[in-house]
Amino acid sequence: MKIPKNKWQKNPQKKGREAAEYVAIKAIEYFAKNPESLGSFLAHAGVGPSDLKTAMTDPKTSCEFLGGVLDYMMIDEKMLLDFAKDMDISPPDIVKARLCFPGGDAEMIC
Repeated sequence: MKIPKNKWQKNPQKKGREAAEYVAIKAIEYFAKNPESLGSFLAHAGVGPSDLKTAMTDPKTSCEFLGGVLDYMMIDEKMLLDFAKDMDISPPDIVKARLCFPGGDAEMIC
């Protein structure tokens, strides 16, 4: 399933956050394809494999966690570019997705 490249342009109050959450969850799936990447991400995030589902779905913390997923993705340019290619979206769209979460400059518009 592809995310339309203009997903952030249409109704950013609702669809921007939904698209950002989708991108972050797909990033976790991307990590899961490579056990080394997943292990490194989990260590960076400070969560264990058994805590991953809770971290992604807990209404009190999931937004911060998903923002952190995209922060981690953007640490490594090669990983970011590979993930963008897999998702068929541009790297700037991944940055836009990150901005929709707490701590992002555009949080108020997503």
